[in-house]
Amino acid sequence: MIEKYTFDLQAPKIKGKLILVKDEMETRAHVVMKLLAYLLYFEPGLKIEGHVDMHYKPDLAVEGDHGIPSLWIDCGHIAIKKVGSIAQKLRRTQIVLIKKTKRELDTFKKVVADKVEQSERVQYLAFDAGFVDGMAESLQRVNQITLYDVMENVIGVTLNDRVFESTLHR
Repeated sequence: MIEKYTFDLQAPKIKGKLILVKDEMETRAHVVMKLLAYLLYFEPGLKIEGHVDMHYKPDLAVEGDHGIPSLWIDCGHIAIKKVGSIAQKLRRTQIVLIKKTKRELDTFKKVVADKVEQSERVQYLAFDAGFVDGMAESLQRVNQITLYDVMENVIGVTLNDRVFESTLHR
C-alpha cells in the first residue's frame, strides 16, 4: 500500500518540512533509513529519489558537476553488482551505503570487500538493533522529528514524543 508521511524536521543542519511517500514495494524501515540519511547527510541540493542520468538510481543524491552526483546514498538492500558499478563509474563521488543494523552492515562490508573493486571508496553507516524498526513502528501520517547528538557517534531522535538513541556504526 502507498503511504504518505509528512515530517516537521528539527536537526542541527536543517529545519523545515519533508514529505516522503512509501511505495507498495517499500518498507517503513526503508523510509526511516532515507529520513535518517537526509537528516545526517543534509547539504544544499540533497534530493530523495532524485533523478541521475545513470542505469542505477540512488535513494538520495546531490548533483555535482556535469550531472555527476557528488554524493550518492543507498539504504537497505543493495545489490553487490550495483555497488561495484557505481564505485567503478563514480570515482569522484562520495558513496554511502546505509544498513538497518550493525550486524547487517558487518556481513555486507565483508562481501563488498571481497567482490567489489574500488571497495575502499565506499563509506558505511548502520544503527543499533531495534532503532530503525522502533522508529518505523512510530510513524504517523504527520510526524514531529528532532535529531540531536548525545555524544560522539551517538544520536538521539525524538519522533512523535518517543525517544530513540543509537550508536552510528561505520
